[in-house]
Amino acid sequence: MWLKLIPINLSMSSRTTFGEKAGTAHTVHFTLHLAGQDRLTLETGEVLQNPAYGAVRGNKQKEIDAQMNVRPASEGRDLSHTNRMGYFEGVTNDDGGAPPSIHFDVTIPASDYSLLLNNIRGGINPVSVTVELRHDLFGKGSPLDYDFAPDGSMMVWRNATQQNRFVAVESIDFQYRLIGADHDGAVANTTKPSTPKIDATSVAIAATLADLERAFTKTKTLIVTVIIVACAVLYFALR
Repeated sequence: MWLKLIPINLSMSSRTTFGEKAGTAHTVHFTLHLAGQDRLTLETGEVLQNPAYGAVRGNKQKEIDAQMNVRPASEGRDLSHTNRMGYFEGVTNDDGGAPPSIHFDVTIPASDYSLLLNNIRGGINPVSVTVELRHDLFGKGSPLDYDFAPDGSMMVWRNATQQNRFVAVESIDFQYRLIGADHDGAVANTTKPSTPKIDATSVAIAATLADLERAFTKTKTLIVTVIIVACAVLYFALR
């Protein structure tokens, strides 16, 4: 089963430890929602979807957030709690508690993590994240299933039992939009906007130069005209 997710928030944390296990660990954090019209309906009652469709479907009050942590692989890390999607119940305490949430914990090779981090530092952020979840289409014990609806495919997660609250992540795919349209058809604005003030000034200077050139042409002073034109070219080049 594939979930195409859209990042709506991106942050990074850095944790440094001292002593015998001194070192620094980096983690990239995403907040995500589903792309398009698809939705993931949980057996516990919540819905992961694109918020734009919540009001239309009448289930906006049931929306659940999805968080993702991406870390680089390391030899000392316990991999039994990584590369999986988990459901966490809401809690209530003196601080107000927290609502139910879906959490993706992903560990990728260090080289891939460096590429992701360098892209983000360079201002090239993922426009979508596609997660492949372990799903047995014909297995009766699979916690995931499909239920097709007129307004988009609906995926079902039978997460009511503790044993089904974690699903393994088989792969993850980060998509970047460099130019043009992304996978959802949104077109990037690659046109550099003009500055009206500069354009107006340029027109006025060009008109003045034209008048001066006509005046000097009448007096056969060609060398002065060449100097003025050269200065104009230099001015626009420096702009």
